[in-house]
Order: sequence, then C-alpha cells, then structure tokens
Amino acid sequence: MPVFEKKKRDRYSMAELRPCVEKLFELARQYGRIEEKDRKPVEQQVFALAINVNDYLQLENHFAHARFDFDTSGTPELRRIFGADSAPASQVIAKVPEVMGLRELLSRNPERAEELKTATMLLQEVSELVGGTESLALIPSLGSVEKEAAWHSPVDLLQRAFEQEKLEAPYVEMLGRFERVARAAGDPAAFEASMASLHESVIAQASTRGEYEKIPLEISYYKANLIQNSLVVFILGFLLVAGLWLFPRVKALYWGANLSVFAAMALLTGAIVMRCMIRERPPVSTLYETILFVTATGTLFALVAEWIGRHRLALSAAAILGVIGLFIANGYETLDKKDTMPQLVAVLDTNFWLATHVTAITIGYSAGMLAALVSSVYLIARVLGIKRQDKEFSKNLTRMTYGTLAFGLIFSVVGTILGGIWANESWGRFWGWDPKENGALLICLAQILMLHLRMGGYVREFGLHMFAAFGGTVVAFSWFGVNLLGVGLHSYGFTSGIHTALWTYYGIEWGLMAVAFVHYVIVRSREAAVREALAAAGKTPGASQQGT
Repeated sequence: MPVFEKKKRDRYSMAELRPCVEKLFELARQYGRIEEKDRKPVEQQVFALAINVNDYLQLENHFAHARFDFDTSGTPELRRIFGADSAPASQVIAKVPEVMGLRELLSRNPERAEELKTATMLLQEVSELVGGTESLALIPSLGSVEKEAAWHSPVDLLQRAFEQEKLEAPYVEMLGRFERVARAAGDPAAFEASMASLHESVIAQASTRGEYEKIPLEISYYKANLIQNSLVVFILGFLLVAGLWLFPRVKALYWGANLSVFAAMALLTGAIVMRCMIRERPPVSTLYETILFVTATGTLFALVAEWIGRHRLALSAAAILGVIGLFIANGYETLDKKDTMPQLVAVLDTNFWLATHVTAITIGYSAGMLAALVSSVYLIARVLGIKRQDKEFSKNLTRMTYGTLAFGLIFSVVGTILGGIWANESWGRFWGWDPKENGALLICLAQILMLHLRMGGYVREFGLHMFAAFGGTVVAFSWFGVNLLGVGLHSYGFTSGIHTALWTYYGIEWGLMAVAFVHYVIVRSREAAVREALAAAGKTPGASQQGT
C-alpha cells in the first residue's frame, strides 16, 4: 500500500506497515545472512525494523489466550470435565491431563472418531493460542530458586500440564488472574483492581522465593532518575565554568561551578552505588557501566586536582568530561536498546579477580581520557593563542597531564595483570593475545612511552600533550574499538552503533593534532627566521620569545 505525503524522518503506524510486513521480513532474512559489521546502514535499519515489528506482533497476541473462551460442549465427557459449555484457557490447561485421558479412551472406540477429533481440536486450539507467550515469563515458580530459577510463561505451564498428572493449583490461579486483567481492559476500575490482585500474588510468591527484596530499591533507582539529573547538573556546572572564564573575578561563579560539578558527580556516584546494590556486582560489568564509572572517576580526579591547585583548569575539565561522558552513556543506551542491568553470563559473574580487574582497568581508562582532554585544551589554547604569555597556564596543564598519566599507568598495569589472573582462572591461560588484552597492553605501552619521553627530555610541553591527545584515541580503541571487531573472548559486549561516534572522536582528535603540529612548525619557522635576522644584525634574541 503506497503511503503519500510522508517525509523520510516521519513515523509510520503499524497499520501503514502491515501490508508490507512480509516483504520486510523477506529483506530481513536476506540481510540477516550478512555479518552485522558488514551491513550497510540501510540494511541494518531494515533488519532492526523487522525485529521491532516482529516483537510488536508477538506482543499483540500475548494475551489472546486470556480473552478467549474455548468450546467444551463437543462431547458429554468434555462437558462433564469442565462443568460448562465453555472454559477459559486457565481451566483448559488445568484439565489437560483429563482431556488427554479422554482422548486415550475415545481412541479405543472407532465409532467415536468425531468425539476424539473434538477433544483433539480443543488441545490444538489452546496450544496455538498459548504458544506465542514464550516471553511472558511473569509467573514465579513454586519451587526454590535453587531448584527452579526461571519464572514461567503460560506456554511453560501448558507444557508442564502435558507432562504431569495435574498442574499445581497456584499456577492455575495465577493464569486466572492474568485472564481477569485481560478481560477488564475496557473497565478502568475493574482493570486496576484485577491488576492489583495479580501484583500482590506475584509479590507474595517472589518474596517467598527471596527474589523481591531488591525490587523496591530498583524502583527507587528508576524513579530518582539519578543519571539524567546528574547530566542536567553537569550542564549547569559547564555553563557556570563558561561564565567563570568570561568573568574570572566573580567568586560566586567559581564556587557555584565547584558545587554543581561536585553535586553532579555525587548523583552519578549514587546511581553507580545503587546499581551495585541491586545487582550485587562490582561497579563495572557491562560496557554501559564502564562509561558511567569512567565519567565518575574522571570528574573526581579532576575535582581533586582543582582543589589542590585552584587554577580553574581541572574544574573546567571535570565539567566537560561529565557532560560528554553522560551524553555518550545516554547515546549508547539509545543505540544498544537493551536492558542496562542484564543477567551476566557465567564467565562474567562476580569473582574477586574480575571485580578488581575491571575496576582498576576502567580507572586507567578514566585517567587516560582525562589526560587527553587536558592536552586537547592545551593544544586548542596554543593554536588560538589563548594565554600565550601566561607561562603558568601551560605549566599547570602540563603538570596535570603528567600526573594524570602517571596515576593512570599504575591502574592500567595493575588492571591488566589482574585481568591475566582472572583469565587464568576462567580459561586456564594468563595471556592469549585476545583483542581486549592487546588493547590493554597498548594503553600501558603508550603511557609508558609518554612518561619516558618526558622524563628523558625527548619531548617538552608540546610533545607531551601531542602524545597524550593521541593516547586518548588509544584508550578509546581499547575501550570501544575492539568491540567492533566482532571477535574476542572477554569484551563487555559487541555493538556496531558506536562505530560512527568512535570514528568521529578519532577524526576530531587527530585533526586537532594535525592543526597543532602545522601551527607548531609555522611558529618554529618564524622563530628561526627571527633568530637568523637578529644574528645577522648582531643582536641577541629576546628572552620573551615563545618556547616549545
């Protein structure tokens, strides 16, 4: 069905998509044979749309069984079993063993073939309607968590009814509660009452199994919306910092910016702590959580540096890092479209070495990214001539970068070694040249090289900041880039949605370095020309010329 007067970015209703669903699924099957990293953007979007449409169609039929009454008047025996001419799905599922027994009895008498067909059709109908409820696992198991960890869906209970003599009464009652909710959809008061009844029964069973104690905390976490609020306060801090650079003598701006950035970091830290309490996991166990943790620790380091030096530079870096980090976190959550607190695979489940490894290595990430940010500020200021005559400004940035790199190197090395210990426990080898391992090694080598070049006098201020800015791209590659390769044993997750963002960062950082290097060469050439001219005139160059 053609759709007119639609722009490319307009939204389409399911009614508009429905005539094209078969074609959509056909294209999705075709594109599904292509590796995700090799798909063109349009192919990936078509594939994702097909998944979403399929999910919608499944959800659309999830409660069809709960609204349907099955005909049980086909034989006298069926009427006797159900006590009525019709029955809801919960009662049919509860009586499956009896209907199976009736089928066995009828199959022995050829004269009752029609009645046998009726009984068989009843079981087929309930199987077809209940069969699409695999993802509706909202019914707690009656057994302990150790014996039955997974919750049940209606189709699970139907299968259970086929396999045993009788389905347990609490399961039948729970199915009945779902039916009452579905059938009360047109009556708000009845719907609210039936939903409250279902909610209470689920909570009671979940509490009996010891699975409900963290739910109130998780509800509080989502209601508080700490991460989004943290982003808002970080933006406020950034605006105050911008005002501070315009009006440097206004102390209220300085302390307001400090308070805003600290409050934003506290909100973000509170969110991380709540996630740890809910999941009973270390602060970093998924790729999304590394973004939150790196942002929190990076802003903390910058604030500590600011409170020590009081030069406003680290405060600016903290505000910028906080805003960028949480924008990336929100963007990643939007692109990934998955639960940010998933159940971990066994190898990533909590143990001491994993917890210490991921915590240490992500602290190394945050230090590397903070150093790159500070160095980028130095390069921008140098190119634009900002504070050209203020030598203390450049020295403060250099000291901050050097100290941050030294701090980050410690955690990068320790985190890499702890990762090897974890790998030895998990896979029986300390090192296997896995992409994530190679990325961690690259960070260590890059930071060691920077510090040695600086200590040995091979690079001065400009050279250190150029290396530190490039080091940020090395950290980004180890942090996100190796996940785009589609291989590796212990990456935190694979996603292609960050490909454009990652290469945008590479382009910005490398472009800034290229411009800074050209500017450096031009300045040095001019300085050399001035020195030659002064030497030819028999004069000594002034001590006020800009150093490198």
